[in-house]
Amino acid sequence: MIKNNLLDSIKVRARNIFFYAQKNQWVVFCFLFLVSVLISIHNISLGVYHFWGGDYTFFNNFLIFKNSFSHLLENTNLYQPYPNEYADLYKYSPTFAFIMVLFNYLPSNLGLVLWNCLNIFVLCGALYLIKSIDPSKKIFLLVYILLELILSVQNSQSNCILAGLTIISFNLLEKGKNNQATFFIALGSFIKIYSIVGCLLLLLYPNKIKSLIYFAMWFIIFLLLPLVVIDVDSLIWQYKNWLVLLSKDEKESIGMSLYVFTQYFLPVNFFKLITFLIGTLFLFTPLLKFKLYSNSLFRLNYLALLMIWLVVFNYKAESPTYAIAMTGVAIWFFTSKKSKMNFVLLLLTLMFTSIWCTDIIPSSVRDNWSNINQVKSFFPILVFFKLYFDLISQKVENIEIHTSQ
Repeated sequence: MIKNNLLDSIKVRARNIFFYAQKNQWVVFCFLFLVSVLISIHNISLGVYHFWGGDYTFFNNFLIFKNSFSHLLENTNLYQPYPNEYADLYKYSPTFAFIMVLFNYLPSNLGLVLWNCLNIFVLCGALYLIKSIDPSKKIFLLVYILLELILSVQNSQSNCILAGLTIISFNLLEKGKNNQATFFIALGSFIKIYSIVGCLLLLLYPNKIKSLIYFAMWFIIFLLLPLVVIDVDSLIWQYKNWLVLLSKDEKESIGMSLYVFTQYFLPVNFFKLITFLIGTLFLFTPLLKFKLYSNSLFRLNYLALLMIWLVVFNYKAESPTYAIAMTGVAIWFFTSKKSKMNFVLLLLTLMFTSIWCTDIIPSSVRDNWSNINQVKSFFPILVFFKLYFDLISQKVENIEIHTSQ
């Protein structure tokens, strides 16, 4: 009896805290700030460990980003190894190296905290600003993506920023601010090049030609931005080096993506190309539903489809990249009709994409009984196809925003 009363009391208190956070957004953002700081402190406190033939920190990725500005300024090859500074290679654009100027001059520990906070708040702030999602659902959405958000931040990655920039551009397009929207799409493209597919969102709104001109303008500005600190010949040289690196990456990688599966039944020499072309077809065909462009749910679901596509058809997808895909999954579910199939897909995706890849699952079970690349990607791929077929089968007369799940 005492045990049951204690459990009931805990449930009531947990429910009250949850509903209080739901009504008071500042509580949520304080919690997210605390998460950012604690993850940063934890990574710093772990010191160094041995990998890639050297001793490096647990925030190695941040050091790659931070030091890239120095290499740009010194006119050294951004894309060569710097084993005395960090493991692995810098794989981003020269423009991103320039954007990291502020972090370059900050102490690494402080810079890491600010970088992690930036990642979390860009994504979560963008989600909170989506008007088409019922405010009462947004707390559930954040809880759903929390594990992937933490994983990305633990790895000091830029995935949350990329997801956030895509959603920010969507929010601005919804307000008719096409110029500002194209700025964020172009910015994302110079962080990770595949974010350029965000341009497809422009096709869902009026003034398409004008928007594409805006995008071209911002793209050129970002392309040339490093000229503030280097000359034209040096910039061209850096872009050539980047293209060489990207071409090598394409040959060597299949990532945690659909390519993990298609390599087994498509021609060995062409499975990447065929998979990409099929993926491109799936991404473009919903855009043929011209009459649905005026409907906010169709636009929101296309955003979700695009975000999942960015990962499941990405030959460089890694575990932390799924912060983008899981955000797309969450947007899809919390704006879709109630259905057992959708709910089961949601739970299975959470279980096998997020929880399965954590220490909650014993490594002996996780490593010996499954291929982590296949498990991580499988259910987001299913959600992608479910969402795709929902989009292409929708009609103008029966599509609406669902805010009462």
